[in-house]
Amino acid sequence: MEQSTGLTPPKDNTNPDYYVRNGMECYDAQLASVGLSKFQGYLECCIFKYMWRWEEKNGKEDLQKAAVYLAKLIETVE
Repeated sequence: MEQSTGLTPPKDNTNPDYYVRNGMECYDAQLASVGLSKFQGYLECCIFKYMWRWEEKNGKEDLQKAAVYLAKLIETVE
């Protein structure tokens, strides 16, 4: 089983409380279920999605979401 990534971004529109269940972040459950390589690919796709649409959809909020996923990705390679 993979270890927890330990990154808990502040709770707001980019990281709402409903992504935590029984004290476990959704990120950690995803990592444990698919492994590091697939988890990193998922993070890359999320970053791409938010960067792709930010000007057409949610502006700054999408950039902030991309930043959260990028921080998570960076943490996985440290």
